[in-house]
Amino acid sequence: MALTALVIGGTGFLGSGIVDELLSRGWNVTSLGRGRMPHRISRVEFLTVDRSQPGALAAVAQSKKFDMVVDCAAYTAPDVEDAVRAFLGNTRHYVFISTDFVYAPSYEGPFPIKEDAPKETILPYGVGKLACEAVLRRAWNEQQFPFTALRPPHILGAGKALGSGTVEGRDPDLLTHMRAGTGVTMLAEGQLLIQPVWNREIGACIAVMGVNERVLGHVYNFTGPDCITTRQYYQIIADVLGVPLRADTISIADYLARWPEKAPFARHRIYDLRHLESTVGYRPYHRVENAIVDSIGWMQQTANRT
Repeated sequence: MALTALVIGGTGFLGSGIVDELLSRGWNVTSLGRGRMPHRISRVEFLTVDRSQPGALAAVAQSKKFDMVVDCAAYTAPDVEDAVRAFLGNTRHYVFISTDFVYAPSYEGPFPIKEDAPKETILPYGVGKLACEAVLRRAWNEQQFPFTALRPPHILGAGKALGSGTVEGRDPDLLTHMRAGTGVTMLAEGQLLIQPVWNREIGACIAVMGVNERVLGHVYNFTGPDCITTRQYYQIIADVLGVPLRADTISIADYLARWPEKAPFARHRIYDLRHLESTVGYRPYHRVENAIVDSIGWMQQTANRT
């Protein structure tokens, strides 16, 4: 009998990639969301649930037990506290999607960054995800709640515009601008290092984790296999489009003076994966070029529909 998985936020950018990978590996998948995004996969049962409503997740957990729950839509401690109450005793594995924004934006090395590196203390997104991780660690220590947390950095794939390490960030009009010869404004001449990951790669790793008890109670960095500069990232895009790359630059100091809330983008984002490889036995393998091509294909299709 196939293993069962519930993906919370399963119609979103990351969630849909995870759903696709789990299905391709024989899982029986249920997707949960608020119903604001289209449900496109006929083989997946979709549950319209607003998790912010008291008892909503508990009702789902009481109606059916899942071998694994993947939570792509928890951002604050109350989100995860509710999930622990709902799924304690009702799942063999709860996978929490955290973020690399939990690391201090001012971090200056050594690189690659390990899981115990200094943490964010100010910006709400990273602080919220750290609070979620703290709830899960406590639930593991006190109740043996079977969690794993993944910290992905810049995520690629169908469902999200490209763009990293620039003033523009993710830009839905990026392809149009690059074809028109509009320059991309990169931080520090495009020399910041990034380690993007395909949304499909995250799903593939989660499928491998499955209900393996060795991974429970752990927090992992999770990236793609390729470490590249921001300039190389945009050069790949330009090469796929068949256009020259035109770019100018802004210093990190000027960037942070104008947009202090964007500090997590103004450092190297490369991560040590040895903890993942040693306990999960998974080594990322989807090349960044393929992930970028997937993103470009989706962006082109979206532009053609509008």
